[in-house]
Amino acid sequence: MSGFYVILDRPSPHRIQAAAQRLVCSPQDVIETIVEPDCAIAWVSQDPAALFAPAHHSATGVWIMTAGRVAWEEAEWQRAGQLTGYTGGLSNRLLLDKYLAKGITGIERHNGAAVVLVYDPRDRLVHLLTDHFGFYPAFLYRSHQVKHCVISSFPDAIADDSEVETTPDLVSMAEFLCEWKTTPPHTYYQEIKYAGAASHWTWNLADETWRSRTYWQPFQTEFFPDLNTAVTHLTSAVRNAVQIRTLPRLAPIATYISGGMDSRVIAYAANDPTDMIGLNLYDVPNREVAIARQICQASGIEYVGHAREADYYSKWLRGGVKISGAMWSAENNHFMGTLDTLQQRQIQTVLAAFPVDDLFKGACLEQQYAQILGRNLPFFQFTSRRSPGFMMESPARTPPPEFAAAMEIRLQEWLGEIPTVLKTERDRLQAEDLRNRPCCYQASVSDNMMFRVVPYDIFLGDRAIADCYSSIRPQWKINAMLWSRVVAEICGQEIVDSTRNWRPGAGNPEKFFVFARDWLQRKLRSSSEKQGVATDGSWSNLGWYAAHSETLRQMWDGVGESDRQLITQLWGSDPWGVPLAEWSHKPTVNRYGQAHGNSPYALFRLLTLTNYLSIRRSPSKTLAVHLKP
Repeated sequence: MSGFYVILDRPSPHRIQAAAQRLVCSPQDVIETIVEPDCAIAWVSQDPAALFAPAHHSATGVWIMTAGRVAWEEAEWQRAGQLTGYTGGLSNRLLLDKYLAKGITGIERHNGAAVVLVYDPRDRLVHLLTDHFGFYPAFLYRSHQVKHCVISSFPDAIADDSEVETTPDLVSMAEFLCEWKTTPPHTYYQEIKYAGAASHWTWNLADETWRSRTYWQPFQTEFFPDLNTAVTHLTSAVRNAVQIRTLPRLAPIATYISGGMDSRVIAYAANDPTDMIGLNLYDVPNREVAIARQICQASGIEYVGHAREADYYSKWLRGGVKISGAMWSAENNHFMGTLDTLQQRQIQTVLAAFPVDDLFKGACLEQQYAQILGRNLPFFQFTSRRSPGFMMESPARTPPPEFAAAMEIRLQEWLGEIPTVLKTERDRLQAEDLRNRPCCYQASVSDNMMFRVVPYDIFLGDRAIADCYSSIRPQWKINAMLWSRVVAEICGQEIVDSTRNWRPGAGNPEKFFVFARDWLQRKLRSSSEKQGVATDGSWSNLGWYAAHSETLRQMWDGVGESDRQLITQLWGSDPWGVPLAEWSHKPTVNRYGQAHGNSPYALFRLLTLTNYLSIRRSPSKTLAVHLKP
């Protein structure tokens, strides 16, 4: 999926066609444009058009366009093929049928990580529905001025519209460098804002009015009565969410597989494993690769290994920045190098398991390691004081002086209603939720970029999973208590988690034993062993790039003087005053595995933004990336 673009009022075929071209990322993209008297829509996608193209009802003139995917049971897909009076993709025919029967509220809680747009000429109304978690991005230009409003999945596509005027938002850029993300709903343009998760916007083109509402909020119902009930409900929701996204009509299917706990649920819950490949990225064959192979063999899917070349992340950095719009840091640009493999195998559906850590394993809850004799144990416990930000770095990096006050105001506006001392379960969950949603702002998750370059779907966007998220107590999330048991129910306990070395569903005594054993083995291992680009896990050693990558060095040294001055303002000091090799030092790591200081992670954030500034000045900035480095 590559994106969508909507122009309210004064549409023209030339303008919407130009907008569609700005969204194209690949020769495989399909473009469909719709031009009505007072609305124009562009849909650009790699999703199969027969299933997901916009749908039209000729008798009423109503159009429905979906960016992303709404999931259906097989019986519903079959019913869609029998509907008469509609043209377009089967999924949108089903939505259109429900809309005509029940009105807009009949499709508000659509089942999937998708934006749904309805144009109803009978009342001259345009409806925009975002998904429960805000996975699929939707941005608004001048949302309150109907005659000038533009809606799109990509802020840069709006900014490049010749009839749009935008101003850079430097506070957002400073936030990205400091917090790894911008505070929602802001973007790098002052006039372009995010539409909101689980939001319903309506524009009346007849009287030039608008309104918006939130159609779903978590934590409005009772919690599950006990952990066993939560396990049962979430296991059922995950199984079904994966099964309906891996139906034969959606094949061939690829999932990104590792040796960890999360990605394996897709392999084991798939409708037909023979329709799926497990794509595993690595630097050198290691234990992580062996466990990923073992998972694929046990679940019945085909293992496909993808060895990263030595300069992988430098090679793909600029292309990844262009596609992501730099609202996400390039050290997580894992997947662009695999796009040729997906195309060669004619993959129709791509799945991945992020961000399970954020939604169900407590990564965004206030917690700290339990300790014994001053040493961290592999268990977390709650802390009571609310973190002041998004918890991407601990301790938080000092904001740059010029932007500190504006950044604080934004954080207070976003988190301000949450008490600074967390006293109740709902206090904790609401603070966590404001860090989780909208998920298209997640700092270390590739979802927003994946939607642009592959036919992507997210099983966590399922409506039933959202209902489970709303009913889970916070104490069931830390230490992966609930999620580990869900994985054990779906996948069994035979294959250990490569990250921690314990079995899914393992109890605390087993975890402590494994932790103590592995700690002793690490102490006995030679400390003089030279560290290259490869690690023992699936991640590369990013410090290697700062010390050894000539591509990265040229990129860093090639930043122009004006951009250096701006980055120095946004960073709070001159990053080029630090020798490049010093950015390779082993970073200080917080309890979530994230790093701060003059670390490779900070360097990749800086390179993300410097490349973005360069790309935005380039005459070719509106041309397709075509998936090449």
